[in-house]
Amino acid sequence: MNFTGLALAEGPETARIRAFLDGAGVDGGRGGAGGTVTLPVGDDAAAFRPPRGTQVVVSCDASVEGIHFRREWMTWETIGYRAAASALSDLAAMIATPVGLVVAAALPPELDVEIAAALGRGVGETASRVGAEVLGGDLVASPGPAFLDVTVLGYAANPTTRCGARPGDELWVTGELGGAAAALRDLERGLEPDPRARRSFDRPRPRIDEALWLGERVEIHAAIDLSDGVMRDAQHLATASEVALEVEAELLPAAPALDGFRRSPAGERLLLGGGEDYELLLAVPARAMRETKRAFADAFDLPLTRVGSAREGKGLTVRGRVDSALPAGFDHFEVGR
Repeated sequence: MNFTGLALAEGPETARIRAFLDGAGVDGGRGGAGGTVTLPVGDDAAAFRPPRGTQVVVSCDASVEGIHFRREWMTWETIGYRAAASALSDLAAMIATPVGLVVAAALPPELDVEIAAALGRGVGETASRVGAEVLGGDLVASPGPAFLDVTVLGYAANPTTRCGARPGDELWVTGELGGAAAALRDLERGLEPDPRARRSFDRPRPRIDEALWLGERVEIHAAIDLSDGVMRDAQHLATASEVALEVEAELLPAAPALDGFRRSPAGERLLLGGGEDYELLLAVPARAMRETKRAFADAFDLPLTRVGSAREGKGLTVRGRVDSALPAGFDHFEVGR
């Protein structure tokens, strides 16, 4: 595909924009994403019309070189994929249907057209997996570091929030935890990660389909995506809902890369504090998942695991953990991080 319909004067910037859009699979057509896009990429702004009876849901996520990615660890295609997946995971937590993505990028001038195309391929791969379109964005030159900001647009009839957990609710987690953190730990040490952990790190799956499937079958009181680790994100949910959460450490579904050491302080650190799994933590009524757990596993080849409960009170308690000094999870501004 060659994106020739972009009405911009020719030049190095336009060449990179075209390469990015071509890599992302953008064709400039109208009416994708279930017919909700009314004005696609190619103008000063895009437009979409959410279905009747729904609300627009918007989120954004930034990826900064040296913080979220390093060129020596991954391809530019992977960098684009991860940036888009991180943003889309926020829509999954809201049980929202994605429509499109808007990408703003600041790239050093030495990053050529081929790199712009690779970024586009990564973003486009993520978007196509969840039925979304790339709707536009902005590209600027920067002395460095490279920077990507992905804004995602979607809709939901009643967006699920963090603040609805109730005493007596059960806590459930999709998928497995700790794989991405295990891969990152090895990369930081100059080691080649376990292939399964590397896949979790390079190609995280925003749980859009899984969230929508569950939302049709179960009353979900509250949800959050596990981007900063169970410890930190569960505390966010507890604070927003004004309840106390109890998580059972031994029930957490560990990724295969943690086999043999999950109950050690090092394994527990990855499992509880690692982050970047982009799985979902859900608060649902007691026994609501009883008839759903097996069907979910059959539908998605993915575990759905009860890991704790909510009660009256405040804060987070993790029972059965090995390391009482475990950090609370990732924080960009934590001193000495």
